Amino acid sequence: MEAEKGTIFDVKHFAVHDGPGIRTTIFLKGCPLGCLWCHSPESQSPLPEVAYYPNLCIGCGACVEACPNGAQTLGTPKILRELCTGVGRCAEECYAEATIMYGREASVGDILEEADKDRLLYETSGGGVTLSGGEPTMQPGFAATLLGALKERGYHTALDTCGHAEWRVLERVIADADLVLYDLKHMDSSTHRELTGVTAELIQSNLRRVAESGKSLVVRVPVVPGHNDSHENFAAMAGFLGGLKGVEAVELLPYHDLGSPKYTALGREYPLEGLRSPEPGELSELAGLLEAEGLRVVVEGLE
Repeated sequence: MEAEKGTIFDVKHFAVHDGPGIRTTIFLKGCPLGCLWCHSPESQSPLPEVAYYPNLCIGCGACVEACPNGAQTLGTPKILRELCTGVGRCAEECYAEATIMYGREASVGDILEEADKDRLLYETSGGGVTLSGGEPTMQPGFAATLLGALKERGYHTALDTCGHAEWRVLERVIADADLVLYDLKHMDSSTHRELTGVTAELIQSNLRRVAESGKSLVVRVPVVPGHNDSHENFAAMAGFLGGLKGVEAVELLPYHDLGSPKYTALGREYPLEGLRSPEPGELSELAGLLEAEGLRVVVEGLE
């Protein structure tokens, strides 16, 4: 029996970068990768997590009284992470929203209600619903059931995936996806492991299979200065992607550090502190390497 409930950490209405038209993007929790540049660290663990934003704290102590494990304090550190079990009572009592929970259980019905709110926007813009993460294939039963239910509603569906899953799992999840947004980070497998924690072979193999499946396919490449933006890597990507049938476009996603405050809120260090974003000229040059192989390239922020 397919899963009717899953763990999500966000629902974004009026999303315009996760597929065609105006969309509702559902973010599922849990990811098999640990990319150094990840702008959603709250997506990585499959479990709910407590985050603390000190700029919002009024020092009332309600969180301390609510925590059954003694993990909350009024000192430094604010949260004793080794004692925190993610119960979430602290977040429930924090009316200043300085302490919040990343991760909550949602049913297929809950998500359908969220999607129905934007039905008119989908109809007028050619939009729909996108499952993102984290990595949706970490919750394959829920993701597959949800995509099927959305299709039955008549909504355009998209799946944003890193591709690191057994093919039988990925094949099952994409069955009811009208569009696959597929992440590609680096072509060299050992470098890919250094940057993300996993090798590249499975991801590349699955990408070939998705391309051969006839699914509408857009490949997304984060551009991270000093990490995957070498001409050598992009030339290898160009050759690989140019040899696949069915790649409708390649989207270049410029690195940014807007997610760094979330690392602090979760009690972690941001691994790329101080790294700059790529310049427009650098992005155009990398796009040219892909376009030379006949690929259509879209650079986020430049078009």
